This record gives sequence, C-alpha cells and structure tokens, in this order.
Amino acid sequence: MAVKPSGSAARVGRLLSFLGGHGESGYSLSELARAVGMDKSTCQAMLLALVEQGFVLRDDGHRTYALGPSALAVAAADGDRARLARLARAELESLTADLDLETSATTTFAGALLVLARVPRSALFGLSMRVGQTLPLRPPVGAVHLAWAPPAAVDAWLARAGEPVGRHRRVLDAVRERGYSVTADNALRWRLRDVVDQVAEAPTDPDPRRERDELLRTLAERDYEILDPDEAKSWPVGEICAPVFGRDGRVAVAVGLVAAQTLDTARRAAMVDRLLVATTRLTALTGGRPPD
Repeated sequence: MAVKPSGSAARVGRLLSFLGGHGESGYSLSELARAVGMDKSTCQAMLLALVEQGFVLRDDGHRTYALGPSALAVAAADGDRARLARLARAELESLTADLDLETSATTTFAGALLVLARVPRSALFGLSMRVGQTLPLRPPVGAVHLAWAPPAAVDAWLARAGEPVGRHRRVLDAVRERGYSVTADNALRWRLRDVVDQVAEAPTDPDPRRERDELLRTLAERDYEILDPDEAKSWPVGEICAPVFGRDGRVAVAVGLVAAQTLDTARRAAMVDRLLVATTRLTALTGGRPPD
C-alpha cells in the first residue's frame, strides 16, 4: 500500500508557512484557523504543541501567536541563503535611500521565484510581494534569473509557457546582452500582486491560485518585458532588475527597483547605473563571479 502524506503534518506546514510569510505580526486563533482552513479546536491543539517546541510564540496578553525561535533557527540553518538575504537587505536599504524607490531581492527555489528581502518606499504602501512570498517560475516571471542559466533550465522554463516561445527566447537574449531586465507596468501586474497576497492569506483556497495562474498566462502573451530600453521613455516601467552572480557563475539573486512610472532616458540610465553598482558589489561580497 502506498504511503500517503500526513494530513496533520500538512496542516502544521500551512500554519508555519502562514506565520513565516507575515513577518513578526501576531494572529489570533480565529484568524489563523480561518487563514489555513481548519477548525479552531484542531488549530489550537497544533499551536499548543508548536508553542511547547518553540516553533510558535504565544502572547498571553493579546492572545496572539507568532513565529518562534525554533522556526527561526531552522530558517537560519540555510547559511548561504540567510547570509545573502542579509547582505541584499543592506544594499536594498541603500538603493531605496538613494533613489526613493521600493526595492526587492528575489531568488529561485523549488521551481518558484522567492522574495528574499524587500524595502518599501513607505511603511504604508508597497508594490512588490512580501518577503517569503513565491510565484511559479514560468514565463514571463524570472527572465533575469534564466538569462544566464544552462540550456536545460531555460528549456524547462520555456516549456511552462504553454505557447510559442520565440518571444521569451528573445527576452532572455536581450536581458543577457544589456545585463538587466525592464518590465512594463500595467493593471494586470498590479492585480497579480493582490492575488499573490490572497494566496498567502488563504493557502487552501483554490480560487486565488487559479486566478494567479491565469494572470501569468495572460501576461506571458503581452509585452511584459520591454525589449528595447529606449522604449522605457514611452512605457510605464514596472521594475528594473539586475543579477547577482554566485560562485558558480549563475544568478544567485536578482535585485529589483520598483519604478511604476514612465522614465525619461536620463532618469532610467541613472537608475540602472546605481543598480549595477549594487549588484556588482553584492557579487563581490558573496564571493561570486560573472559567467565566462
């Protein structure tokens, strides 16, 4: 008889994933039970066990729960990624201060694009995904991560497009040639950000995931990547991203400037120059090297 995944373990995983994706905020029992799709008594029993093991902290005064030290220790065990996230965060803070733009850092993990760090322009409003959130790694998402990837990885990425892939190959060529990507800003991109939030808030609800995947399919058919940077002066630019290379010469992380505005040539050039200074410094700090 085939062994089936443990339902209890899956529910614990949903609890920890939800808490891990929402920073240091505390949540009530009712909020957590609703977010992960389980009844309150089951959720409470699991939370009490996690509190005993230090994976969850309970605030008795407010009757809320947050991620605990044991969970943070497990996360920190991934030393290279944790160190990269800390270094990236420092660069993002500097970029945001210099350019007055929201910034983010992403990496690839288990077939997904993962947000490692983020510095909003304002504490009250942000345009990019939150730390810990993911998107499926499929066109048009992740071009800057794939532009220097081995052919097998590129082919796997393109295969997820489910459509003629000629444009996506041209996107990778353009990103590799100029050293950074420029994506267009539009209403669909803003909606995608909102839906990713919904997926994180309700991980058991299939509707947000379904809408997320449909939005990705639609964006893959549009001019999501601006192939000619000079067009940026007439297009609303969503984000400009550049790679940080690892020790193996592959993209370890991508640093993004969230523009969300139409840029003239001088403004775009200044932003790109400052971004490339940051990614070059990060590559050196982490012992990486550009590909041969």
